[in-house]
Amino acid sequence: MLDAKEIRKKTIELSCKTGAGHLAPSLSTVEMLSVLFRDFLHYNKKNAQDESRDRLIFSKGHGAYAYYVILNELGFLPKEELDNFYRGASIKGCLTQNLDYMIEASTGSLGHGLPIAVGMAQAFKMQNKTNKVVCIVGDGEMQEGSNFEALALAYRFQLDNLLLIVDANELQAMDRVTDVGLDNERLAKVLHSYTDNFSKIDGHNENSLHVSLKNFFHTKNDNFSIVFCDTLKGKGVAVCENSIAHHFRCPTQDGYVLGCDDE
Repeated sequence: MLDAKEIRKKTIELSCKTGAGHLAPSLSTVEMLSVLFRDFLHYNKKNAQDESRDRLIFSKGHGAYAYYVILNELGFLPKEELDNFYRGASIKGCLTQNLDYMIEASTGSLGHGLPIAVGMAQAFKMQNKTNKVVCIVGDGEMQEGSNFEALALAYRFQLDNLLLIVDANELQAMDRVTDVGLDNERLAKVLHSYTDNFSKIDGHNENSLHVSLKNFFHTKNDNFSIVFCDTLKGKGVAVCENSIAHHFRCPTQDGYVLGCDDE
């Protein structure tokens, strides 16, 4: 049973104990990942490479710490990997494909994950397979043109087995998305134009997440789905919350003491 509060706590510990810097972009994904793995994604705990598994492409691969924690909780990622993160472990600051750990793709070079997910979803459709494909992207990442080429193909091929989740935390590596590209209200309208299967929700509200994900996983749709999640970057650590400076900065650099109850 994955508990989002516990996942958030362990994600903060992973960063603070190892000095790993991409904590803030990891914390905005905690609830969406917890609900996905706990309630919806199909996988085999005894076989990470079970061909019947659903595929999660975590495109914002730099913010993967909560993902690593969950993979460890499920038994796919050995504890030694977390203990040695940033100190010689095979897992890196950005995701590197390792099918033994159920890490489906190397990501973090932004704009790559959604095209990969579209290709996977189309391949499953061509083979008459029922596997679902979920892709998590950041809102800043949606400035990449490759994503919109992928969306056009997803619409063209009616990929009803594909779900795009946007982590809309309003920040990117060095600025606010509003000061670089489209603000998130406009981005949401643009994305909505690609599919009728669209919802915009509080990405930290597990009930809202459950309803939107259920509409994808348990309802027959005529095309791909998008869940646009309004989130708080750095949620759970006050110094990191909504902070441009903390895209890549461990909170211990600011005097944060592990174990403080920030929530």
